[in-house]
Amino acid sequence: MSIVKIQKVNNLRAFINYGTQEHKTNEELVTSYECSIETIERDFKSVLVDYNQKNNSNKNMSARMVIQSFDSDDNLTPEQVHQYGVEFADNYLKGNHQYTVITHIETDNLHNHIIFNDIDFNKLKMFDTKRANSLHRLREENDKISEKYGLSIIEKGREGRKKYLSFNEYVARSKKKSFKANLEEVIDKNILKSKSYDEFLDLMKKEGYEHKQGKYLSFKNPKSEKFMRTKTLGFNYLEPSIKYRIENKDYSPIKTNIINKQWIDKSQEKFKNNKGLHKWATKQNINYLHELSSKLYEQNISLSEVNEIEENKATLINSFEKQLLNIDNEIFKLKKMKDCFQTYKNSHSLIMAYKKSEDKMKFKQENYNKFKEYDVAKRNINYLKKYYNITDESELHYELSLMTKERNLFYESLGREQEEQIKERIQTPKKHPSVER
Repeated sequence: MSIVKIQKVNNLRAFINYGTQEHKTNEELVTSYECSIETIERDFKSVLVDYNQKNNSNKNMSARMVIQSFDSDDNLTPEQVHQYGVEFADNYLKGNHQYTVITHIETDNLHNHIIFNDIDFNKLKMFDTKRANSLHRLREENDKISEKYGLSIIEKGREGRKKYLSFNEYVARSKKKSFKANLEEVIDKNILKSKSYDEFLDLMKKEGYEHKQGKYLSFKNPKSEKFMRTKTLGFNYLEPSIKYRIENKDYSPIKTNIINKQWIDKSQEKFKNNKGLHKWATKQNINYLHELSSKLYEQNISLSEVNEIEENKATLINSFEKQLLNIDNEIFKLKKMKDCFQTYKNSHSLIMAYKKSEDKMKFKQENYNKFKEYDVAKRNINYLKKYYNITDESELHYELSLMTKERNLFYESLGREQEEQIKERIQTPKKHPSVER
């Protein structure tokens, strides 16, 4: 999914300097039409001169910018995002306005900045700023790009786009269509409904979520046809965690934040040169303070206690997740070796035939794949003996069962014990409640 918004550019040169910084983009992700990024001010002004002469006016140069943002769940490459931006600019501006497309890659959500001249250089007319063009058609052309490349679009509703959505509502609807958020919600729901892991996968499939089994469990996005690993949802959505939650319905996965927002630091460079973005950040911070104040009052704790709880919690979870993934990686590695003893045993006749053959080189070439399996099995057996003191298949299965048990106990310990400690600390009332400012 992608969303778009349009705004005026007050200082073209300042934005170009800001927008083309090395950590934000590179020259392969900058495309210009009827102008050059290096001489964009001069190129725009040359059209302005023609406009003023034709219309006997004395207008100053003006430009606009479309910001086209893409959802990280779509797993697009910077090159794809840039291509979509150029196609959108061509369709929306109809080849009548000079523009440059700059793709930014410094954030999780890849996005395009499409800066264009307000003046139509063919008809020497100003850009049509009516809502039908700057809002309705803007989103319509963006939706066409999304549909063309299999990205989801924001639901139009019964009356289509005749009643224009506010930008905040537009963004809110886009978030509700997030594949990542939807997937997490569906997984949680089907865990509660399932009696086994296989039943869980069947329920997911019935709702349109085809799965793929690898090192990490993945589900296909029905819109983009791309698979996303549940690992990106957090350790509560790893395959072993899902299996544990199915078997232990009373288990409550720990949440990372008391409130799922963060204070926006407006001293960052991107807020200094963009009044619209600065204004948006201010509103977000005000909303954050309202929510935080409400939470403090509701739970009767101070701001410093909230910070301490969140910091301790974040440190705990980060450390826990690393250890949990180490266990999962070890289990995965040993599971890949579980057939090595049988393969080695089955290769006995192959080795005997090899030793008896007159042309050993030819024999080995003719049985290349079998020798490769033998070599891998032998290497795995040596590894298991050296690092785990495992000498047969039964010992390997026993070791895997111990690791799985350890994993479940470890996962259970955080979700229950640590969450109870945090809850107790948050919910214990104080005699003299106060809110620190």
